[in-house]
Amino acid sequence: MNPFLNPFFAFRVLKSYFVDVNRLWSINTSDLKKFQSKQLQRLVKYAYTVPFYHEKYKNAGVHPSDIQGINDIGKLPFISKDDIRKNFPDRIISSAADKSKMVKSYTSGTTGKPVSIYIDMYTIVLGILGYVRVIKEHKVNWRKTRMTVIADLSEHSAESEYLTDGMIPKLKPFFSLNNMQILHTYDDPKKLMKKIISFQPEFIGGYPGMLRQLALLKNRGFGEDIQPKCILSTGSVLDKFLKGYIEDSFKTQLFDTYGAMESGPMAFECRQGKYHVHSDLVYLEFVDDDGKPVSPEEPGQSVVTRLYGRGTPIIRYTGLDDIITPSEDRCTCGLTGGFISKIHGRESHSITLPNGTVVLPSTLDEFIGELYRSFNLDCIERFQIIQPRINKIEIYAVIDNELRNTFPIEKLFSEIQHSFQEKFGSDIEVNVKEIDKIKPHTAGVISKVDRGKIKKKKYI
Repeated sequence: MNPFLNPFFAFRVLKSYFVDVNRLWSINTSDLKKFQSKQLQRLVKYAYTVPFYHEKYKNAGVHPSDIQGINDIGKLPFISKDDIRKNFPDRIISSAADKSKMVKSYTSGTTGKPVSIYIDMYTIVLGILGYVRVIKEHKVNWRKTRMTVIADLSEHSAESEYLTDGMIPKLKPFFSLNNMQILHTYDDPKKLMKKIISFQPEFIGGYPGMLRQLALLKNRGFGEDIQPKCILSTGSVLDKFLKGYIEDSFKTQLFDTYGAMESGPMAFECRQGKYHVHSDLVYLEFVDDDGKPVSPEEPGQSVVTRLYGRGTPIIRYTGLDDIITPSEDRCTCGLTGGFISKIHGRESHSITLPNGTVVLPSTLDEFIGELYRSFNLDCIERFQIIQPRINKIEIYAVIDNELRNTFPIEKLFSEIQHSFQEKFGSDIEVNVKEIDKIKPHTAGVISKVDRGKIKKKKYI
């Protein structure tokens, strides 16, 4: 049954559309904190009916009555990705819940075995409305603007549940949505570009890697008449060089968004380019290796609490593995809530140097961006970095066959090797090799170094 045909459900959705989407423009800081506290209390009370959380909280000596507000969140234990994996399927959902009415959603598995959680349709709705807020900030109307959304439509992915299997199909009896084109990010870039040319969108949203491929095609004369008014990126780190390249190619501004399957939308860049947290949808903490809060403008591990929804609760969840620099910045755009200075990417997608320095994905991406600019590496479709041990790095490159003969490949590989060696130290062996392809859902950086054994880590 279509839940939107249920008057009670439809009323909740309408209320959320008119209230939740606009909340960060209309609420002050004091009332936002009260809202967060109320949501957390409700969430923890529900989590106490979930077997895994119930046991976790009892072992930690904490009861829902101990949580009087958002300032008490530190009393709750952290929840890891392995905690969710080990207790799936029966112990991560309330014993009173009807699993047949829930949707199972999966992570991509780029950091190992995929994580699976349960979400209900209203949780999906609120997640979608978080992104409606983002595009509203950038003057995009979800009902009128011609929108191309390039998402991961793999089976059971969060985007497929939102866009092709979940909410969007259930809305079509009420709205035509002919202004929306939904494409799969793992399809061939040229085929996607042909579809985009035919659709002529005013807005494009997608992963940075695919946006780069489209920008490359555009610069080669394929899709010259595509002129979107706005582009949004999501799903992975967006470095300043790639951002500039995409903006120059499409002659428009690109803004970044930050979210995850487990948490839904978490942060986004406003029109002034500052990262705002969806502070009414999630509560973000940033901690060091000992679980202590880091200072503003200091990189820390992200800990997320999703403040809405049923199914599997996400409370003080460390499984995102992201390193983020929080900020006490201010902005005149009118949005209330927290700020992020920089999103560095997943720590597991970093490389570790012999001196204990952890080179984060943001630093690697910026460095590779510099290489693209310095050596004109347009012939390289994608890089992958493998670190089998702390003093060795293997760099794999996929070459665009149409451009192979226009660049001296061996010379480029030598320049890349020399640049990595110069940047990260002569005590690391660096090899550059060509490979035919990199499988979808495969991380751009795979390190086999155990960072847990490093006593003094330094992030760069």
